[in-house]
Amino acid sequence: MKFLPRGYSRDIWTMFASNVITSIGFSVSMPYLSLYLNNVLKIPMTAVGLILMTALVIGATIGIYGGELSDRMGRKWIMVRSLFLRCLIFILFGLAIMGRANIMFIIILMIMNACLGSFFMPASQAYVADLTSEEKRISAYGLVRIGGNLGWALGPAIGGLLATLDFSYLFFFTGFCMFCSSLFLLRFSRESLKLSDRNGETKTTLKDIVSVTRDRKFLAFTLICLFIFIVWGQLVSPISVYSVNRVGITKSQLGILFSINGFLVVVFQYLITHLFPKRKELTALIIGALIYAVGYFTVGLADRFAMLILSMVIITIGEMVITPAGHSYASILADP
Repeated sequence: MKFLPRGYSRDIWTMFASNVITSIGFSVSMPYLSLYLNNVLKIPMTAVGLILMTALVIGATIGIYGGELSDRMGRKWIMVRSLFLRCLIFILFGLAIMGRANIMFIIILMIMNACLGSFFMPASQAYVADLTSEEKRISAYGLVRIGGNLGWALGPAIGGLLATLDFSYLFFFTGFCMFCSSLFLLRFSRESLKLSDRNGETKTTLKDIVSVTRDRKFLAFTLICLFIFIVWGQLVSPISVYSVNRVGITKSQLGILFSINGFLVVVFQYLITHLFPKRKELTALIIGALIYAVGYFTVGLADRFAMLILSMVIITIGEMVITPAGHSYASILADP
């Protein structure tokens, strides 16, 4: 019974539920975005990849201020507003697809969505760190991740159904989920950052943020994460297009493939988190990266749906090892 989640505050469980709702929304639309750009708008995958990279790089650059803003304005303040604005963006996505809008308008929406995601992520990670002790932090990140993957387990099946009707329905549904998640956090979560901490005498500047690079150990960890996330970034868009256009699976089977990823995390994440004791986060990152390497290598060998399922299982195991360990290790290394 020690592997069952217990001992967390209501706010951690609120984040868990919010992650379920948000991830259902994302898993309904995001795996199919590249398919829409490539199969419907006939944009080459090289250009699709460049578009996605541009949006994410701009989002990450602007998101440098995400953590600093959450330190000043509060974690809840940032999370609720970013989710609500993403609701509006996904509604515009749906309208743009329904009206066959110019690709430049869709690119602008992708950039705005990436920027808001870069604000939400550091705030949500800091929120968990604020409300848990160091001993329970890695398991708390694992629990919140289970919520996200429960959404990924449920959402793709809905996405596979809606994609057979019209791509715009996918994004309307995602917008609805963002709206529900923002209301849920607004109603049931409390601010984790004390007012005295928020209104301190000093204000963080860009120079202060860049000064983190003087911490060589933290910088090395960040560079390692860069390579890990380059690999992780292949999971949704490239694998979606590769699986449908090259291997030849259907959109419904694609939904099943991502549901497998979500269900495995829901069932096994908390168990795998406990296989690595406290202070072994770096070991977990090394092992997870090696499993990732094997998983993504086998994707290139896949020639049928069953082989893709095997690859997804291996990739998911690596994901379950890396993600909570990475978040916890960052919170340990980082200066407050």
